[in-house]
Amino acid sequence: MAGIGFQLRKIISRGNLYETIGALVSGVFIVAGPWLISVVAMALLQGFLATLKVEHLIVFQVVVVYSYAFSLSLFSALHHHFTRIIADLVWESRHGEAASWMLRFLLLAVVLSLAIAIPVSFIIPLQIGNDEHLFRMGITALFTVINILWIIMLFISLLKQYLIILLVFLGGMGISVFTAPILAQQYGVAGALLGYTGGLAVIDVFFLTIALVKYPPKKPEQGWKTFWQYLGTYGGLIASGFFFYAGQWLDKLFFWFFKGETIQGIGLKVFPAYDYTVYIAGLSIIPGLVYFVIIAETQIYIDTRHFLFTLTHTPWTKIQIAKQKLLSSLKNELKDQSLLQGFCTLGFGFLLYLYGPESLKNPIMALSLAAAFFQFTLMTVLVYLYYFELYQQAMVTALLYFILNGPIAGLIYWLIPLLLPGAGHLASGAIATYFGYHLLKTNTRKIEKILFLRALGMKKSS
Repeated sequence: MAGIGFQLRKIISRGNLYETIGALVSGVFIVAGPWLISVVAMALLQGFLATLKVEHLIVFQVVVVYSYAFSLSLFSALHHHFTRIIADLVWESRHGEAASWMLRFLLLAVVLSLAIAIPVSFIIPLQIGNDEHLFRMGITALFTVINILWIIMLFISLLKQYLIILLVFLGGMGISVFTAPILAQQYGVAGALLGYTGGLAVIDVFFLTIALVKYPPKKPEQGWKTFWQYLGTYGGLIASGFFFYAGQWLDKLFFWFFKGETIQGIGLKVFPAYDYTVYIAGLSIIPGLVYFVIIAETQIYIDTRHFLFTLTHTPWTKIQIAKQKLLSSLKNELKDQSLLQGFCTLGFGFLLYLYGPESLKNPIMALSLAAAFFQFTLMTVLVYLYYFELYQQAMVTALLYFILNGPIAGLIYWLIPLLLPGAGHLASGAIATYFGYHLLKTNTRKIEKILFLRALGMKKSS
């Protein structure tokens, strides 16, 4: 995202109020455009389906939530693996090979999705009357289409096709909103699920077509050998992706399965008192994400490039000056980003308290907002660890988060039944963020030694 961040930052630096507002709005849509479009589309869709009085509408909503939750949790490692491979290929302008790897990972995603979704769709105790087989097909199709979408969007994002992403997403979600109610009138909730899935499938097809037309696939030089090489070299990076994204959902899964209410007609569980607040709290981090893309990441990128240049072109004293500047930037950008997001989180909470529904004016909402703040800050720390290829440290940090928000939080919730939902996630995010920042600060203080030893090890191995 640093490329578009530089462009937006350049616009803001001109000091023109109109252009600055435009750049900030652009940043919001680039960072969270598909997310916001999806939120609005789902709200419209639920309103239309409710107006049509579609039976078992909650079953449709639960399947969508479960599909996204398990897709992000189970496939995040695959996403990191894929991104690492194509990022290197795009950097070397080997776009044809990158497109070929996109197709290979799409094949993996489809195979894994079907292997998971088909048995699960038949195991679920579905009782919605007619069209149950059609609904089971919809579950499998939705899960598969979502996992295809993640892979293609990662590829499109690396190629910086931001306007195309927004337009295609807007069109696809528009098709979902239009098609789902029509099919629901004929096939009930199964039709709603297939209509929603159809819109996502259109997005997949358009993205895939655009990518392949712009960059026709070219056979990779080393074939699948590259896949296994990256798995061995970047195992820490890949594992950290799984632990971080799966870790976000572990406390939600605890409340679903152990304290949730069973949804009639499908047998799955939800915990509305916590689910809705988590969903709303996620929107509060958009200002921090925009700041990270436009300001923080671009500044760290500049200082990192300068520091790396000094390692091979300047004497030791200038290397140390560049390193100190980099360390100062890391500290200041994290501080400034945290202050901005902290004020935005407080402001968001205050607006909810004044104008939000009564169901959101409670301590669980406050805990969810604070947890979202630390989840975002932890993600930022992990990204900076990736910047310096401190993948093992990132993996340990994400693993700590996974354990704290999973088995440990679950045990504490079990022992203290009155503990409010969100408290465990808040504590897990705060502790993991502090731990990750400590590792970042400790290792960047000796980063030149780490890089020299790493380079020496690479020469010996070659």
